[in-house]
Amino acid sequence: LRTEGVERVGGVEADVVTLVPKDTMRFGYRVWTEQKKGLVVKLQTLDIDSKVLEQAAFSELQLDAPVKLDKLLQMMGRVEGYRVEQPVLIKTTAGAEGWLLKAPVAGFKPMSCYKRPATQTTPVSSQDSLQWIFSDGLASVSLFVEPFDRQRHDKESSMSMGATQTMTRQIGSYWVTAMGEVPMSTLRLFANGLEQKK
Repeated sequence: LRTEGVERVGGVEADVVTLVPKDTMRFGYRVWTEQKKGLVVKLQTLDIDSKVLEQAAFSELQLDAPVKLDKLLQMMGRVEGYRVEQPVLIKTTAGAEGWLLKAPVAGFKPMSCYKRPATQTTPVSSQDSLQWIFSDGLASVSLFVEPFDRQRHDKESSMSMGATQTMTRQIGSYWVTAMGEVPMSTLRLFANGLEQKK
């Protein structure tokens, strides 16, 4: 943790700190917090060379503004044009579903694992898909495992969009998508370390 001073963001004074990773397995962060309440008013995700990958900030902020709850609820109740989907998630473990990570990725711990049952609208087979979630306390990585479908899964790939990295690969008759706000090399450790239990 490195203190960087004070800056004005969104009309308020904010303390600035940088979280510097001790290794190249994760990204760093620069955080601006409002001095009285501690509200994060600006956040940058930094690559291993401390270049900004992503940034979010308030452009204008009024703290302690009076809020009428009935007006807020009325605004939140306007859902015309939206479709609400509630996916069915069944809590499980990767081991119970026949998967393991050959070697743990330094600093990351498994947080949860969910099975998504196949439905009639599922475009591939009648098999369930799996989401296994890991975190180091700041960043998270999700491993999605689904049955391989030759029509949808044509070639293995990797992609970066800001701080979010994604890579795909085939393992036997399954398609694995690894996604997270970590360097691509860390994501590769997850994707390449996943294997079916024998």
